[in-house]
Amino acid sequence: MQLGKYNCATGLVNVLYIAGDLMVRTSTIKDWLFVDKLQKDNSFAVGFIQHTIWEKYVWGGERNFVVLICEMNNDPVGYILITPGHGAMTYAKIQQIVVRNDARRLDYGSALLRVAQDFCEHFGLRGFTLRCRTDLESNYFWRALGFTQYGTWAKGTVNHVGMKASNDINLWRIDLNRNILTLPMIDIE
Repeated sequence: MQLGKYNCATGLVNVLYIAGDLMVRTSTIKDWLFVDKLQKDNSFAVGFIQHTIWEKYVWGGERNFVVLICEMNNDPVGYILITPGHGAMTYAKIQQIVVRNDARRLDYGSALLRVAQDFCEHFGLRGFTLRCRTDLESNYFWRALGFTQYGTWAKGTVNHVGMKASNDINLWRIDLNRNILTLPMIDIE
């Protein structure tokens, strides 16, 4: 998949969304310290992805991972890590989305999802899926944004890549592509 304006491996910043002083843009390797700090501060909720993965798969371009940065007044407040689907009409995955604690409930996460919707439409993807531990407040965020819970992995269940769930995990999905919303649902797992 050629990521075009969403490509984070070019080293160039592409502004993808502006609303007043709020901006969503592609990330570059220079965003690593911000992403790493937010990831560490919220590791109880989003897990931890080591630097080499970010460096190779996002900014090195080896896997087409996309990280979008949300800024307010040129100050980064959050990011979303997206892994593309496996072709048109599939679902991409939201691997992580984090907004600074002092910037939550101010529509920054919603702005990131607006750009994610554009991403889906650009590549002909249905929408996004994600996993979220059942004990996290972010489940309320996903429901409020229109995500549907389509299942739960029980603690100890082995997933599709051979990993055991350490806690109960909600499986969420949203159809975002306005061009294909009328098509029938397909099984994604």
